[in-house]
Amino acid sequence: MGLRKRSAALGAAAGVTAAALAIAGCSSSSSSGSASNSSTSSSSTSSAPATLTVWRMGGSVPAQTTWMNSIVAEFHKDFPQYAKTQVKVDWIPWSDRTTDWNTALSSGKNIPDITELGNTDTPTEAASGILAPLNSDLTSWSGTKGLVPGMLANDTQDGTTYAVPWFGGVRAVWYRTDQFKKAGITSTPTTWAELEADAVKLQKTYPGTTGIDAITNDTNAFASFIWGAGGQIATQSGSTWTADLTSAADEAAIKYYVGLYTTAKVSQSKYIGETELGTAGATAGGPNEDFGLGKLDLYIDGPWAKASLPANSVDTSDISSFPIPSENGPNPAPVFSGGSDLAVFKTSPNQTAAWDLISVMDNPTNSTSFAALSGFFSPYSAEITSSETTGGPFMAGFAKAALNGQTAPLNAKNWPTADNGKLNIIPTMLKSLMQGAPFASTVSAANSQLQNVLNTGSSS
Repeated sequence: MGLRKRSAALGAAAGVTAAALAIAGCSSSSSSGSASNSSTSSSSTSSAPATLTVWRMGGSVPAQTTWMNSIVAEFHKDFPQYAKTQVKVDWIPWSDRTTDWNTALSSGKNIPDITELGNTDTPTEAASGILAPLNSDLTSWSGTKGLVPGMLANDTQDGTTYAVPWFGGVRAVWYRTDQFKKAGITSTPTTWAELEADAVKLQKTYPGTTGIDAITNDTNAFASFIWGAGGQIATQSGSTWTADLTSAADEAAIKYYVGLYTTAKVSQSKYIGETELGTAGATAGGPNEDFGLGKLDLYIDGPWAKASLPANSVDTSDISSFPIPSENGPNPAPVFSGGSDLAVFKTSPNQTAAWDLISVMDNPTNSTSFAALSGFFSPYSAEITSSETTGGPFMAGFAKAALNGQTAPLNAKNWPTADNGKLNIIPTMLKSLMQGAPFASTVSAANSQLQNVLNTGSSS
């Protein structure tokens, strides 16, 4: 199948054009020269590829094109053996990625040298055989030691690493500092009880508002409550998954979250069946709009959602964030760390050059500057920590949460069948419970279905 994507070739000339906007290399970039990146990185000019093809996911954005231009200029400077190598970027719709990867692998045509992939894709695609092992490259790459361990672990199977984390994003709780002050809340909550109490206070201080959005259709956010109780959605032993929704910790999380609507009454019925942007499939509205307009006091989402706030949002200068609390504190709940990885395509004839380009794209300075374009974080612990103070009050809560990220089982091979608009097992369970379904039998049924799907890929 031919590519149906927009391509952009970025050669030496394109990189020089963007020189004024080029991102300065840092120590890890300058130390990632041809002699230090990998055992084969000392490629001669004669073996340098004429073109390196990079598959990016989503649609072309001018700011990202400018960023990539600067990367190409830095790549040519750090690796002069590739001075004449063009870098061509193909933009792949997220919905087409799996088909196009498989087609490239099976046909041997339109092969990317580098591919971006969602971090939940990486384990599955590594198992499918489309990604090249990177262990030897990572051993000598100066960037390796600074990566958040959990992010790199997601890209490793049986001791072999198949991708490197590029950027990530996490959810936290949004609030307005002036509203906290008026409500007499002197510190952000670190326990579930404090979170609920603060939602009650805000709702009373600002009549007509809703305390917090206990939406049902965002498993990625709800996972933090399970993890924050010390539970797991499911655990894996070998190739077998065991669903844990009926464990004591999971049941405590489910009861608390459902109770925000049914008992504490700090959420509302309109959020049942909604995502953070409204009804499933909506691109605007819902809790995001309500928070922007001052109708919702506490809102759970990632920093990227700021771009979705309505144009007439109020009091935006006082928006801040804090991590989703754990059940008993004081440490925040773990959060789902979503984002993108970079990998070398297994059948690329230019694997050395591909890794060398990745080493420039993903050094601490460049990954941080790229992540900042969309409200994400780089995958480096030091850069995330520094953003607690350099990113301002709004980013501080997200930065603190980002250091404790988890992915499993949201990166399991059959997770897209269990969630993400297919069966929606957990969202359906939460919705049913909020609408009065019996607790034990509803959770038990969801648990059985989840375990079956994770192990077999089938709902029957």
